[in-house]
Amino acid sequence: MLISITSVKGQVNTSGYSDVARQRLLIRIIGQYLHTISQGQIDMDSAILVPCKLYGFSPLLIHNEGYSNGKPTNGTHLLDAGKVKAAEALKDKLQGEPRMRVLVELASYFVFRPGNTKPDLREAARYINEAVRLSKDQSPQWQIESMTLKAHLLSQSGQPDEGQRVINEALKLSERSGNTLVRARTLMNAGELLFYGNPLRLSYFEKALSIFRSQKLKDKEIEALSLINIEYFVTKRYDLAEKRLLEVVTLQKDINFRQQQYPYDGLAFMAQRKGELTNALAYSNKSLECLTSKNDSVFKSFFFARRAMLYEHLGNFPESIGWYNKALEKQTGGTRLFWYKSFLGKVGTLNQINKAKEALSMLNRTVKQFPPTNLFEQMHVALFYGISYENLKQLNLAEKNYKAFLSIAAHFPLEYVHDEFPSAFFQISTFYRTIGNTVQARLLLERGKKYTSESDFERKENYYYFLFKIDSTEKRYLNAIKNIQLSHQFADSAFSYDQRKKVNELLVKYEADQKDKSIKLLSSQNQLAQIRAKEADKTKNITLAGLALLLVIAGLLLNRYLIKQKTNRKLQASQRELDQKNVFLEQLNAGQEKLLKEKEWLIREVHHRVKNNLQMVTSLLSSQSAYLHDKAAIIAVKDSLRRMQAMSMIHQKLYQDENISTISMAEYIYELARYLHDSFDMDNRIVFKQNIEPLELDVVQAIPLGLIITESIVNAIKHAFLNEQRGIVNIQLQRDGPEYLILKISDNGSGMHEEIDKLRPKSLGLDLMQGLSRQLQGTLTIENNNGVQVIVRFKILNK
Repeated sequence: MLISITSVKGQVNTSGYSDVARQRLLIRIIGQYLHTISQGQIDMDSAILVPCKLYGFSPLLIHNEGYSNGKPTNGTHLLDAGKVKAAEALKDKLQGEPRMRVLVELASYFVFRPGNTKPDLREAARYINEAVRLSKDQSPQWQIESMTLKAHLLSQSGQPDEGQRVINEALKLSERSGNTLVRARTLMNAGELLFYGNPLRLSYFEKALSIFRSQKLKDKEIEALSLINIEYFVTKRYDLAEKRLLEVVTLQKDINFRQQQYPYDGLAFMAQRKGELTNALAYSNKSLECLTSKNDSVFKSFFFARRAMLYEHLGNFPESIGWYNKALEKQTGGTRLFWYKSFLGKVGTLNQINKAKEALSMLNRTVKQFPPTNLFEQMHVALFYGISYENLKQLNLAEKNYKAFLSIAAHFPLEYVHDEFPSAFFQISTFYRTIGNTVQARLLLERGKKYTSESDFERKENYYYFLFKIDSTEKRYLNAIKNIQLSHQFADSAFSYDQRKKVNELLVKYEADQKDKSIKLLSSQNQLAQIRAKEADKTKNITLAGLALLLVIAGLLLNRYLIKQKTNRKLQASQRELDQKNVFLEQLNAGQEKLLKEKEWLIREVHHRVKNNLQMVTSLLSSQSAYLHDKAAIIAVKDSLRRMQAMSMIHQKLYQDENISTISMAEYIYELARYLHDSFDMDNRIVFKQNIEPLELDVVQAIPLGLIITESIVNAIKHAFLNEQRGIVNIQLQRDGPEYLILKISDNGSGMHEEIDKLRPKSLGLDLMQGLSRQLQGTLTIENNNGVQVIVRFKILNK
């Protein structure tokens, strides 16, 4: 991806840094960040131009470190303005080192121009060949500069081996020069000419770092450490990468380098990958706190997207969508680098919360206006189309897009693969398992595992869980039990109660800090307004005082002054008393809020544990059913599995949602009906129609109501439509007056062939439904009218 950058001539340095060392560091830090976070879809030369334009720097500033103190020359001004012919004419008028400088600047202008067009490379070669020839009569510094540029030219021209030969000659020359700083800069260039993951690349950077430390050049230490961090990051050695980034943060503080949001964002990403959500959130807080200037906020979409992903991992989907919306506020073709990933992230989150239609609509709208322009975008657009179509049960379209993703992924550079491949392959593996192709599902699951790092507990939890699903489908029940236990083990490691509690504490702290900053800003504004008002009053009082001196006597003025002093003392005493009461009330309120939050954490943890235990029991029963031969026993076990799943779904929603005491019945009944539909192999013979009023019920009523719905739907599926007959099951939940609800579940099947004695039920299901109706303090009616109709009328629980 290329970014169009206009000339920076005439712009003023807006970075706030007067020294050239920090100016160059700012360009490098932002350029490396953009190149890395775009996963190679924006080339390094284009990435470097972004901060140059934003902060008013010459694009040559980053390349002339070996011969310039940062002050622009006539040649620099001409090239910044794009006046190449004028710069060449200037070069022809000069001799010696001044001529060499303009020659090298002309070569740099074309070598590091975005893209590798043949005209640019030809022009670069012309200037470099002249520079190499003239440098033989100059100091070794110019020979090294010329040879380094030639190595970059050869690399960009598709001759990396020849480029390595030339840079090796430059390295030997730098070593013979005796100038350790020139040696270090040449080592840095030699490393950057190698591909990511090449062990020699890391070795060059480490040697350069050693020299910079000996010279006590902290800005250069930061530069070398940043490149070393990227090497560790690419090879998924996150512990070492984190260690280097923490060194970067410390050194940046030492030199008063303000833009620390970039290393903090990297630390947040690595902590998230390792399952350390507490640390990830703390680093995210710090990265957001560093966005203090207008220029720094240009890249805010990246940091908002990171925040959204953290909320998504915490299961707080409303907050995740909110942060994605912030990142998507300004969508233009010129800013797509900053927001396109957030668009893809929001589509993924919408699919997670069962809003596939909205996700598909967003995909169609955005892709039509901003078609994908590179492999990364094409690959992920295909993936999310597949997920959306799968959730909408359009399986042929889903598979078509999944295959498109796999085809593009096979050609995507491995050095730019971050964490999307494991999730994508697991997702597609689940799709093939669902449609019965477990062989393909297992192959894709193992492909996803290859891209999972050892410290990524969340991905390991998903891997073993999906492996459990495949083994269960293939009736490998002993392996299935082993894998579900490993899945729970990694789940507890990644999302322990203590970690979730610390995460929530950090969220509260961050929100409180933001409120404090807003209050301070408001206070400052109020103080300014008060000062202005006082100045106006003062002018007015002076005028009135002049008139008053002619009208009143000194004694009256003194009397008024004494009265005013007395009144002020009374007011001050009253104010102190009021302040003391306010402090006491605030402390009391803070204590109550703390107790309430701890109670909510405990309740949420209970629901989480109950859900896990129910899943474990469900898994064990499912495995046990494979060893049963009695048909009645198998049916009874499967009925019990469905009842436990109905209860498990309620506890899952309670620990994931913000509200820990009530259930949204519309969402719950939709998911329950979908689960029951999928649990029977019906070939879509039976259609479910739902008319559910938007309302929330206490968990005390939601569980028995869910079990009644389960029993009614299962009975309809089993008995109402015989001989593969097609039919409809209607589910209604509506208010019946201000205090009552009425549940109706009906089918258009064959109906009951004999009268049911409601007082003496003949099956566990009917007996269970009557018992649950009494638990709801309601009535159960079963009618036989063109099918079976189950009616439950009960009173809404008063909270």
